[in-house]
Amino acid sequence: MAPILAYWDVRGIVTPIRLLLAYADVRYEYKEYEFQGNRAEWFEVDKIELGETLDFPNLPYYIDGRVQLTQSKTILAYLGRKHNLNAANEAEELRISLIIEQVSDLRLFISRVANPPVSATNRQEIHEKLRKEYLDSIPSRLGLIAKFLGSHNWMAGDHLTYADFLVYDVLDFHRLLFNPKHFNGFPTLVAYMERFENLKGVKEFLVTMEKMPTNRPGVAFFGNSKDFKPKED
Repeated sequence: MAPILAYWDVRGIVTPIRLLLAYADVRYEYKEYEFQGNRAEWFEVDKIELGETLDFPNLPYYIDGRVQLTQSKTILAYLGRKHNLNAANEAEELRISLIIEQVSDLRLFISRVANPPVSATNRQEIHEKLRKEYLDSIPSRLGLIAKFLGSHNWMAGDHLTYADFLVYDVLDFHRLLFNPKHFNGFPTLVAYMERFENLKGVKEFLVTMEKMPTNRPGVAFFGNSKDFKPKED
């Protein structure tokens, strides 16, 4: 029986998992839940039923026989081990752990910029303030990642690991929501992303990914990936 991966019908945090599955040429069932509109299928039906088997019922979830997981980074790490995309030694293991935490912090900051609290009456003001803070920090944030990569082909060293699927997705998310020119000063990151985009399976999947909405309705202040054009910052 084919594994099952489930998530909302948006790009979101499931993309690194889907990229890895595409690279590993895994045939799986992808179940989408409606993000906008009626969410009853997940919240009122499947989440309750899956609570009998999943330790922490949530999206995304991945079911592969007896292995039944939630938490996107846990799923990614499991697939990395299963498809020989994990660390070869302790040094690589530490680099993987470190870069995953670093880009997770970056994604969190980007999400805060894109989605100010819904309850706030001054959402536009909050967005502009956080956007400026983020834009001012870009050279430092990207610079640290470029320095970490150094002369390596991949984040753990000289071979691809599951960490690269998350790193690429976060960097691409930045490129989507902000101006791609921010990468101009970091040629090693540009080369890294191009190298990743040309991996077998990944290249084909990225074509379909271009059609996915980025996140919750319009990512608040940015727009969907279908028609989004970054500001000239």
